[in-house]
Amino acid sequence: MRVLAAAVLAVLITISASVAQAQSTALSPEDVADIERIENYLNTLTTMDSRFVQLSGGAIAQGRIRLSRPGRIRIDYEPPTPVRIVASGRFMLYYDSDLEQVSYVPVSRTPAYFLLRDRVDLSEGVTITGFERAASTIRVSAVQKDKAENGTLTVVFEDNPLRLVKWEVIDPQGQQVDVALMDPVFGIDLDNDLFSTADPRNFPN
Repeated sequence: MRVLAAAVLAVLITISASVAQAQSTALSPEDVADIERIENYLNTLTTMDSRFVQLSGGAIAQGRIRLSRPGRIRIDYEPPTPVRIVASGRFMLYYDSDLEQVSYVPVSRTPAYFLLRDRVDLSEGVTITGFERAASTIRVSAVQKDKAENGTLTVVFEDNPLRLVKWEVIDPQGQQVDVALMDPVFGIDLDNDLFSTADPRNFPN
């Protein structure tokens, strides 16, 4: 499972690699209307508490994810994956409790920035590289403008009503991490202490 943990870290940090210039996708008026709906939905999304299942390179992990927009997210993996990831404000913490190792990276250098910004605006700082609509789902893929090396994020929504259900990250080396939400609960109270990025080796709880 440490291979999986390393894969997660590789997705979260910027990797020095040669990446082709991201190309925007052509959007129909219907697509533009749906993107506006998605922006409005994400900007009214305040908090979320959900279990998740993650697939990466054939390895499966589970855990719990809590989101408090803007700027804060916490991901706790279940054993045997000894990983906690917390973002609050400008920085994201990655903690391996088995190795007692802590890493920090600016949130702006991670695909998570897409969801954690003060205001989600898909016409500002983001290039939409894919848009797909099916009978009951919408998929939007995006990269940060001029920072495609940070990876591609695809966000998947159920439609009617619109609801966040999954995201997929592809790093510059082509590795994909899929995270599916399980029974998410939205708009609940979350303790601010959950999102502390203080060194967890000093605060084990």
